[in-house]
Amino acid sequence: MIRTGSLPSNAAPPNAAPRIAFQGEWGAYGEIAAARFGEPVPYPTFAAVYRATVTHEVECGLLPVSNIIAGDVPEAQALLRSPALRILEEIWLPIEHCLLGLPGATITEATHALSHWQALRQCAQFLARQARLRPTAVYDTAGAARLVQRRGRRNLLAIASRRAAARYQLDILAERIADRADNATRFALFQAR
Repeated sequence: MIRTGSLPSNAAPPNAAPRIAFQGEWGAYGEIAAARFGEPVPYPTFAAVYRATVTHEVECGLLPVSNIIAGDVPEAQALLRSPALRILEEIWLPIEHCLLGLPGATITEATHALSHWQALRQCAQFLARQARLRPTAVYDTAGAARLVQRRGRRNLLAIASRRAAARYQLDILAERIADRADNATRFALFQAR
């Protein structure tokens, strides 16, 4: 399914980095991956990333294709099969999940761990050891961190990146909580034909 190519030299105005659409909030793993190719631009859904790319709102889009632990990302793969797209390149991004909370929060007093369903699957063994912590799926890992910050409740934690912790001023309560130390996600960079 994945074809590889290179980012065309005419993808952005001279001396400007191409704008790369990614799904999620600032601090998402998609932002980290998109920054390798140009200027990341956040969109709320995979479909919104697709639309922004095919309508030339951005030069390229970037979507997660699969993860070593949780497997394929079917919604993204379906969009990437569109004949309107051309896959340029793919990368594997190491994923180092952290458990994040408001300053002063503790794992023992928390009741919910918010994150994207893929991240929750990637951290299933860690979560199984936390008797009181209920996994709760939300639209994005960094979005989970943002929700924890906005709601201001110490019983809510997020599973997200260190970048999300810094962006949303959350404490890191546990690091490297994925089921495998070599956790990584494959992302595809694409553009409209």
